[in-house]
Amino acid sequence: MELTGYNLTLDALKAIVDGKEKVSISPQAKASMAKARQIVLAAVDSDEAIYGLNTSVGKNKDIRIPKSELEDFNRQLIYAHCVGIEPELSIEKVRAAMLIRLNGLIKGYAGVQIEMADLLVDFLNYGVTPVVNGRGSVGEGDIGILSYIGLGLIGEGLIDYQGERYQAADVFQKLGLKPIRLYAKDGLGIISSNAVSFSKICLLIKQLENLLKWFDLAYALSLEALNGNVTPLDDSVLASKNLTGQIKSALHIKTFLKGSYLLKKQSRTVQDPLSFRNVPLIHGAVYDCLLHTKDLIFQELQASDDNPMVDIANKRVISTPNFETLSISLSVEMLKVALSHLSRASVQRVIKLGNPDFTTLSRFLRANDKQYFGLQALQKTAATLDIEIHHASQILSNISYPLAGEMEDRQTNLPLVIQEAEAIFDKLYELLAIELLYACQAISLRFSDKKPLGKGTQEIYDRIAGRYGIIEDVHQLYAIVNGISKELREQPVRFTFE
Repeated sequence: MELTGYNLTLDALKAIVDGKEKVSISPQAKASMAKARQIVLAAVDSDEAIYGLNTSVGKNKDIRIPKSELEDFNRQLIYAHCVGIEPELSIEKVRAAMLIRLNGLIKGYAGVQIEMADLLVDFLNYGVTPVVNGRGSVGEGDIGILSYIGLGLIGEGLIDYQGERYQAADVFQKLGLKPIRLYAKDGLGIISSNAVSFSKICLLIKQLENLLKWFDLAYALSLEALNGNVTPLDDSVLASKNLTGQIKSALHIKTFLKGSYLLKKQSRTVQDPLSFRNVPLIHGAVYDCLLHTKDLIFQELQASDDNPMVDIANKRVISTPNFETLSISLSVEMLKVALSHLSRASVQRVIKLGNPDFTTLSRFLRANDKQYFGLQALQKTAATLDIEIHHASQILSNISYPLAGEMEDRQTNLPLVIQEAEAIFDKLYELLAIELLYACQAISLRFSDKKPLGKGTQEIYDRIAGRYGIIEDVHQLYAIVNGISKELREQPVRFTFE
């Protein structure tokens, strides 16, 4: 893919990160970088104090850097900011961060040497991945994390390459790569960015899109297990509200239920509990929040978060606040809260499916009178997961500390916000497995022979019930839940929604 700085999409990012597509830089982007670099080099000889170019950074912005010391200053800038602590970022996240930073550099606002962008292209195309410690950013630029990528660019630090870990110098020698000799603005150009945080959001969006479809499918199966009411899916009902996310969720659910007995009969109940009845709107709210986050991150991929930035049109280097991440932080926090609503509704459905007052089936879905427990204990696991998700959904973007000599006196804590969103994502797969297990057990008890299910629900029922059968008290429930969760994580929902 030929990058322009303005054509990187989430799908393209995933393909490049997965090694399915190579990257190059468009001639127009290189021309912009060359113009910006000339402006930076001209500024070196001026008397004007320019942050991070001929001054130090943070509170030390009052310290001028002589031209003769610019190379040492930029190397020190990288070393001094390698402060991130473990755990390490995955190779996938580091590759995504390198790609996003490359996409930002080639716009020209950073003013770095073209060789830096060329080396990032080589890293991505050859599968060269610096080892990056992942914790140490407060959301106003991932400076303490991106410095490890900067270390790799100057031929130092550790590198993951072809499944092995090497000293960077060894990989450079093996591939014939040339380390970057940093000069004016190069150090700040590589690290003054939110590329790590944005990489995590991009990857999480793709994962959540699949997870939400799984929850739509789990709900459809639970609705069949309940012998529930399908009027919330009626076209007239949907048209009267007509929210984007609601329509999307309902479309998925109706597709999964196509051919189901529920669509061929009068509903047994007048109305179902809200955790069933309101699902198109509950899941729809998550889709709406995800779409908002997706729109914002797409805008960020088109934008510059450099400080200072090179204004090519006016031939100047000026200070900016463009590293501020409040909009995207609030969006991810909204998404976390929406996911906690999805989680709570799922737990409520699990509890209802274990209650004969709602299902007319055995209490806790006991397989027969010789079984004394059924699935009741799994409700505690589901509740625990939901409480943990609720805790992870708390607001974090409004906590700040006066850092860098009180010059940087506010933060959004975007990396921590994302970390909690990732934790919610992981827990939801376990909760998903519990709901699916409850629904499959209920359906096995409701129908003794052929199961008149929908096209999508029949497929997931056959997969789970075919493997585990009717659950009796001799089964180890955790092993089953863990098995279902792992299997679903590795498989996309493959249906055409029309």
